[in-house]
Amino acid sequence: MTRKLAAPCLLAVLALLLHPDTASADAGLLRTAQPLDEPRGYCLDIAGVGATLNLDQALRVHTCKYGEPLEDQQFERTPDGAIKASKYNRCLAVAALEVGSELFVRACSNTPTQRWTMSWGRVSPASRSDLCLEASDTSQPANAPVLTTPVYRRRDLALQRCDDSKESRQTFRWSLTSERVSSAADIPRGTMPPDLAKQLAALYGKEDQIPQTNKIYTSQPRVYTPEEIKVTKNVPYGSHERQQMDIHTGLFHRADAPVPVIVAFHGGGLVGGSRANTANVADYFASLGYVGVTAGYRLAPEIKWPEGGRDVGAVVTWLRDHAAEYGGNPEQIFVVGVSTGAFHAATYVFRPELLPAGTARPAGAILLSGPYTFDFNDARKGDLAYFGEDKSRYPQMVVTGNVTRTDIPVLMTTAEWDPDLYPRPGATLYKELMDLGARPRFRQSLGHTHTSQLLSVGTVDTSVSREILDFIDRIIRR
Repeated sequence: MTRKLAAPCLLAVLALLLHPDTASADAGLLRTAQPLDEPRGYCLDIAGVGATLNLDQALRVHTCKYGEPLEDQQFERTPDGAIKASKYNRCLAVAALEVGSELFVRACSNTPTQRWTMSWGRVSPASRSDLCLEASDTSQPANAPVLTTPVYRRRDLALQRCDDSKESRQTFRWSLTSERVSSAADIPRGTMPPDLAKQLAALYGKEDQIPQTNKIYTSQPRVYTPEEIKVTKNVPYGSHERQQMDIHTGLFHRADAPVPVIVAFHGGGLVGGSRANTANVADYFASLGYVGVTAGYRLAPEIKWPEGGRDVGAVVTWLRDHAAEYGGNPEQIFVVGVSTGAFHAATYVFRPELLPAGTARPAGAILLSGPYTFDFNDARKGDLAYFGEDKSRYPQMVVTGNVTRTDIPVLMTTAEWDPDLYPRPGATLYKELMDLGARPRFRQSLGHTHTSQLLSVGTVDTSVSREILDFIDRIIRR
């Protein structure tokens, strides 16, 4: 008899058919083909993790953990029809071949209670095709005690009568451990995909590099979904209309303690740009359980140097006083600046004598391709608008040659395909900091253009976000 499937289930089964239904040499995740109430999906799961792992407790389905460690969710098919938890050398076993029986992992024995078939997504005992694995119709939270705990969910699992009306809870598929569903960002690792590197390299030196880079990254898959993020918009930190920020927090994570706050400042040549340009950065960190913030600042010619740096300081000061209201740690505020946003952030970080008394200090700074100095004889429109017409004052206004504070941890990056305006000042500032006894971290973002470093954050290209996360992790764990 030919089975009819509802459209959503048919799509899920088509995805399932892309994975082998016979023995596989690689361990994978056995997950519900439908997400149910969990966008990350539910995966076959051994209770506990690490020191709390309980191999003797009944199995359940649990939020899929696409990341590390995965041992408690890794299974594989064997030639004799078993579904094996490879790490523990145990096999999926049903207590009895009857309705309502629970599932366990037992010593592999090649008995009828351990031999399984998969047909159209249904997982059944080889000797009882009328019975299917079924996730329960209700779920409940299941959390682990870590700094930024994902709000995981779990459902009970049992053997039940196969029933088309329960297809969404009785249909499973194999999912590779390297697969990233759109909302799985638990452990971001990896690098720039080769196809992206090729496209970006081809843009070097072209006049339309920026819009073309934007176009490339707009189509890249995200490691989160907008539904995961709560955004509190237009929070003022000053009286000017541009002195506002958007505060992003995640809905799928719950922390046991206040979490780091990452605030991003856009570029725009000193005279343009918008905090909307860094929304992906705030979204990404919110999806990981941190507090993500995207902040605006006043622009030239309405303001002059060093007001941009003072706006950065005003944002951090506001967050110091209010971060706890959003679950943030006021002692762990990190600033991220890109291009001229990095210049303003560097002014704030390295030149405290320019700031109002009482300005808060950050826990660290991430500076992406900032113009920390420039050719004074070739000042551009934005330079003139912000620094003024008196070029004799320029040497005292730029960051390089004027550093007075070196005790804030710093990650500096330049892009491989940056215009010359950015790598040389970056290297000069790095040397100055080293000469002053600081130990900044310096990275060249291989394969990236001036704008792609920022745009890549939150996509499957984790070459930049990985560096930022590693930097933050080292600081908060000191």
